[in-house]
This record gives sequence, C-alpha cells and structure tokens, in this order.
Amino acid sequence: MGIANFRIHKLDGSRSDKTAEEIKVSSNFKIGTLKREKKGSFGDYILVNFGFEVKYSPDIGNISFEGTLMYYHPELDKIIKETTDKIELSADATKEISEAILQRSLVESIDIAKRLGLPVPIRLPKVKIENKLKFAKAS
Repeated sequence: MGIANFRIHKLDGSRSDKTAEEIKVSSNFKIGTLKREKKGSFGDYILVNFGFEVKYSPDIGNISFEGTLMYYHPELDKIIKETTDKIELSADATKEISEAILQRSLVESIDIAKRLGLPVPIRLPKVKIENKLKFAKAS
C-alpha cells in the first residue's frame, strides 16, 4: 500500500534538428524484474525495476530512463506469490505500482522534454468557450 524511493538510475534523451508541423507523442513503461528485500525501517518490500520511454513521430527526439521503486504492503505475503524464479503480484498491487511508475515518470519526462525543446508527453488542458462571457470590471 505504499510506494517509496522512486529513483532514476539511467537517463537518455536527445533532440534532432528535424522539424515537423504535426508531431505525435507516445509514452510507454514496462515493469522489469522484481526482488523481495528487507530494510530495517520498512520491513519486507518489493524492489521494482522499471523502464519508461517517450517516442516522437516523426523522429525528432526521444526520452528514456530506467529506475527502481520500493513497494511495501503490511500484508505482503498475502498479495504476492513467490517461487524460485518468479514473483506474481495481485492485480491491486500491479495497478498501484503501474500508476506510480506512469505518474512519476510523466512528471520527470516533462522537465526533460522542456530542457530538450521537445513537446511534453502529456496532453495539456485546453479551454473551449462556446458563449461570450461577461466579467466584472475592476475599479
């Protein structure tokens, strides 16, 4: 029921000199390996390795990084199934981990995209006004 220590260990980003009138942006993440570990203040937790990538079409640049996060739950033994070569997570744990990776990775990639001069990897809100609006005049 908790995510801690979201860390990026490897970062890659580039911007080409290409220009385009219309740019499609897609982002994706993957959960890599899982490892059960123990830390004094946390107790048992799952160390999650992940990757995140932003692609632009046409190919004007890219952003990718790899990192880890710690997932802990007070009843960890009830939500995971561990064998010698696999760890299976419950659907709720997988959802919580996936949302944390996606949300935090998108926030990180916004800053990287701005530094590289690339479009941000999320749709920014747009306001649509259908009628004329009247506002109070300041005195």
